Amino acid sequence: MELEFPTYKELLKDKKILYYINRADYFLERMGYTDHGIKHATWVAENAKNLLLKITGNVRISELAGIAGLLHDIGHVISRHDHAQSSALLAYELLKNKGFLDDDLTEITFAIGNHEEETGMPVTEVAAALVIADKSHVSRTRVRNKSDIFEDIHDRVNYAVLSSRLEVEKENRIIRLVLKIDTKISDILDYFSIFQPRMEMCRKATEVLGFRFRMRINDTDI
Repeated sequence: MELEFPTYKELLKDKKILYYINRADYFLERMGYTDHGIKHATWVAENAKNLLLKITGNVRISELAGIAGLLHDIGHVISRHDHAQSSALLAYELLKNKGFLDDDLTEITFAIGNHEEETGMPVTEVAAALVIADKSHVSRTRVRNKSDIFEDIHDRVNYAVLSSRLEVEKENRIIRLVLKIDTKISDILDYFSIFQPRMEMCRKATEVLGFRFRMRINDTDI
C-alpha cells in the first residue's frame, strides 16, 4: 500500500524534526530525566507501528501510530508540564504541509495529546498503540548517569531492566510486556512501586484494542 504522506522512517531524515527531538531531549537531560531522544522516539515509533499492524493489518493507521510515537515528546522544548498537549501542537505544525489529510493529522495529534497518565484518554487505536509502546520502554540504555542508580529509584529501576519487548498473542487477545530485570540491582516490586500508573494506563489502552494486558518478568507471568 502506497501512502501519500511520509512514513516515520522517512521523517527521521527531516532535519527540523530531528532538531526538535534532540532539543527536547537536551532540556530533559538538563532537568535530570532519562533519555527521551532519538533512541526512545524510534523505539516507541517502531513498537507502536508494529503493534497496530499485527492487530489490525491496517498499514495506514499503523504508520500514523509510528509517526505519533516519533513526535510524542517534542513538547519538552516548551515545558515538562503538559508536554503531551504542546507536543501535539508542535507535531501538527511540523506535519501540516507534508501531505497528510486532516483526519490523519488529527489522529496523530489526538494520540500525542493523550499519552500521559495524568490527563490522557487513549480511546482510539492510534492513541492506544502509542501509550502501550511509550509506557513499555524501560531500559538501562535510557539511564544517563550510572553513578546515581542507587540514589535515584527511577534510574535504578531503569538500569535494572536488561531488556523489554512487546508480544501480541492475537489468538488469545493478549498484549504482553516481557521484561528481564536484574534483581541484584533493583527488586521487582520497585518496578511496580513507581510504574503502577503506567501499567494501569497500558491496561486501559489494551482494552481499547479489544485485548488484555499481561506482563512476564524474568520468565514468570504476572
